[in-house]
Amino acid sequence: MMMMDVDTALRRLHDLPVDPRLARIEVAVFAGIAQQDAHGRPLSGSLVGIAASLALVVGLLGSRIPSYTEPAPSIAPFGAPAALAPSTLLGTGE
Repeated sequence: MMMMDVDTALRRLHDLPVDPRLARIEVAVFAGIAQQDAHGRPLSGSLVGIAASLALVVGLLGSRIPSYTEPAPSIAPFGAPAALAPSTLLGTGE
């Protein structure tokens, strides 16, 4: 695989004629800015504040309202009951 020399590639790019569409890009950018100013921002600061406040209220209510009245029984995923411990299953060798 042949590597391209960056300096040579940039020199060839410099020698190419300028794309005529670049002359109209400034008009398109300013038209987009004017349209955004006329129609407002996508999300205003007050809308973000309302959403944050609502999320805070829902989080606080969710933590205060119990989901179950009594705790679920433990299935002991990491600690086996003593009757099933390897030392009791293998015996003491007596």
